[in-house]
Amino acid sequence: MMDSNFAALQQLHSSLRVAIYCRLSKDDNLDGESASIHNQRDMLETWCQEHGYTVAGVYADDGYSGLYMDRPDFQRMLADCKQGKIDIVVTKDMSRLTRNSTHSGQLRDEFFPKHHIRYIGVTDGVDTGKDDDLIAFRSVFNEIYSKDIGKKVHSSYVIKAKKGKFTGCIAPFGYMKSPEDKNFLIPDKDTAWIVQKIFGWAAEGHGTNWIRRRLEDEKIPAPCWWNRKKGLRNHVTKWEKEYGEKGIYMWDFSTIKQIIANPVYIGTIASQKANYRFKVGWLGDKKPEEWIQVENVHEPLVDIDTYNLVQEKVKMRKRPDAWGNYGIFAGLVKCGECGSTMNQRVANAKAKTRILTCAKYNKYGVAHCSQHRLELDTLYQIVLEQIRTCAALALADETKVMEELRKSCQCDSEEESRRMKAKLSESANRLSELDVLISKLYEDWVAGRINETNFTRMMEKAQGEQEALQKKADMMRECLDGAAREQEDNSKWLSLIRQYADIKELDREMLHLLIKEIVVHEDLSEGRRNTTVEIHFNFMKQGNRLTVKG
Repeated sequence: MMDSNFAALQQLHSSLRVAIYCRLSKDDNLDGESASIHNQRDMLETWCQEHGYTVAGVYADDGYSGLYMDRPDFQRMLADCKQGKIDIVVTKDMSRLTRNSTHSGQLRDEFFPKHHIRYIGVTDGVDTGKDDDLIAFRSVFNEIYSKDIGKKVHSSYVIKAKKGKFTGCIAPFGYMKSPEDKNFLIPDKDTAWIVQKIFGWAAEGHGTNWIRRRLEDEKIPAPCWWNRKKGLRNHVTKWEKEYGEKGIYMWDFSTIKQIIANPVYIGTIASQKANYRFKVGWLGDKKPEEWIQVENVHEPLVDIDTYNLVQEKVKMRKRPDAWGNYGIFAGLVKCGECGSTMNQRVANAKAKTRILTCAKYNKYGVAHCSQHRLELDTLYQIVLEQIRTCAALALADETKVMEELRKSCQCDSEEESRRMKAKLSESANRLSELDVLISKLYEDWVAGRINETNFTRMMEKAQGEQEALQKKADMMRECLDGAAREQEDNSKWLSLIRQYADIKELDREMLHLLIKEIVVHEDLSEGRRNTTVEIHFNFMKQGNRLTVKG
């Protein structure tokens, strides 16, 4: 009899699908070899075999903290649980599943019961298939333990930082970790020359945009490609996904900025650059003066004079220029083809001709957009004259201007507005009738005067009509309200624009008050460049178009 019961139990166990979950973080390295992923897996597979369970899958997250849920294989396991592929989840102990008491309670009391899953922590005896009042206390202890370990690890990092030890996961681009000491950096002969090139260009006064395009032109792969080649990471950039092989040579601007600002390239180790909090994570970057910096730790790739020169040139590029109306068009001028912002720069160093060009062209070259070159002085005169013209028209014939503005409103005529108001009134009356009808239907059903089938059918029909009418009424009301607002805005503009009939110069406040955006189009057909400037005033739907012959 006992043998038959045991056989039946074994058969029941073999039909249950078990998910083995293993986890190891940097903090857990302090637990010793027994906590390794390999040992966890061996132990749990042996345990399943001894108990007659079928292993449906093994899920392992190496290098992930138990405080957070965003672990790749952990999320994959939860997805399989939701799809009904798992009956039991097994870990070495509860701390492998999570060290967060809140998450532990959610999994134990909500997620696992909802999906009919049993959880077992082998070494600490946790089993949701049995009553155990101590499970909640274990979760709290695990969180306290994690917080304590976090403090110890942080203290060890601070000690290493003060000694000039490198504690990052991946060495800065241009360096590699020494085979003899992972906390010591040595130049990487494959990439160090690229860093030196970048600093050389920056020292000549070239900005990150220029450097980025030069790197692409010379087909120098970005750091992400080098990391994959060396087996450090498997990440693929957005440029590679969009442009394929060509994307390998497209550098991110932030990467170049970080390189030329990083003191690691003059032999300095800078650590503790960010603020973190337990269970929250990154809170923000610290100021450079708050970093722990140790100089002359490893071989520099750049001499100190070049590094300081580059930092000064970066600061100089950020200073306001000497022209009084610098930046008045900032945020207003857009490329008519790609929609990017038009950036201001100097086209001729001697004549100091200021021009506006497409930001996408500046960053990525002619393969992505054309230059859309427009001299700043030309745009200035175009906008100035357009404002003067509009102001003169407003002063000369206010009635005519109001009529033109009224035509651009959402309701093109008074007749259309009256018709819309009449329909809105009809809709309101019908909605009131439907409210009464629905109430009466409910009363008839409760009183038993109609059966449930007829009640459901009639109710669905009435509610369907009610929803459709309400949607139409909302749209008409929005249109009428919009037209009223536009008429009010037009009146305000008329009183405002009169002030600018005799203006002599533009300023930023005036431009943003009167203009919504300025769009620059470029036509390169027939070997000539024709530039069209489209000014969209805040008070008009259609933009004023003026063509500048190139």
